[in-house]
Amino acid sequence: MFGYIAPLKSELKVREYEVYNAYYCAICHAVKRRYGELPRLLLSYDAVFVAMLMDALSGEPETPAFKTFRCFNNPLKKRSEAAATAGIDYAADVMVLLAWLSLKDGKADRDSGNALKGLATVTGEFALRRAGRRAVQRLGDKAWVCMECANGQRALEADRTESIDRAADPTGHMMAELLDFTGADDEAAESVSAAAGGGAAEAGAGFAGAKGKELSGVLREFGYHLGRYIYIIDVIDDIEKDRKYGAYNPLLLRPEEPETLKTAITLDLARLGEIAGGLSLLYHTEIIENIIYLGLLAKADEVMKKYHPEENVRV
Repeated sequence: MFGYIAPLKSELKVREYEVYNAYYCAICHAVKRRYGELPRLLLSYDAVFVAMLMDALSGEPETPAFKTFRCFNNPLKKRSEAAATAGIDYAADVMVLLAWLSLKDGKADRDSGNALKGLATVTGEFALRRAGRRAVQRLGDKAWVCMECANGQRALEADRTESIDRAADPTGHMMAELLDFTGADDEAAESVSAAAGGGAAEAGAGFAGAKGKELSGVLREFGYHLGRYIYIIDVIDDIEKDRKYGAYNPLLLRPEEPETLKTAITLDLARLGEIAGGLSLLYHTEIIENIIYLGLLAKADEVMKKYHPEENVRV
């Protein structure tokens, strides 16, 4: 996935960090169970957020369960793994789909100036093609929407779109589709709706009546702003690589002042915080809030240090 959605670890309690890692291990095993060994190499912590948020909203299982195992990478140390949930399996499907689409995008044009990476991208896309197509089957309409968004992204890049806001739009719509868990499956949809409508009023956020389409709209708006954040951070993070290899990057075509980018990022994060404050999270609340209120901001600050617009040139 993207690699930008993670908690600020220094602010997590020991138990919270253990639960977070247990979800990571569970998703790794879910990917193996559903897609085989190879896709596990592309696992990122973004998938943990997807799984935790879906489980926290749906309330399934009633009480999160964990078990110990020995990891192949370190067999001498016992590790904790979260028991399989709908959220974990869904996150595994999403991770594989996005990894495959990313490789397809790289194969098409992003790494054209880097022969070695281009070869690796083509090889990776071929190796992941079967798993990617299986993820498309499992995610159904959501996968097709994501592929349409990826096509839209490539069209904007081909047109050399200078506006970072326009360029961020397809990623926003892709994440809006993927974070609308109400359409993931019927049982999850019912439990998510019940959970969001049950406890939101107590939180004072005005989501007490959010069911069905209304809840879908809330999650889609959350996903849209998260997607915009991801795209902007990724563009900043990749600017040196894109300059070196002549790849598309809107900030190389029209450099923005750091304050302008910070404002755009802050606005998306502020809206994410507002929406998150109205969701009824049945558990994992501290971890999810850490990611939204601390982790995303910390990652943005880290990436912004790389941005020096005075060095940018048009490609």
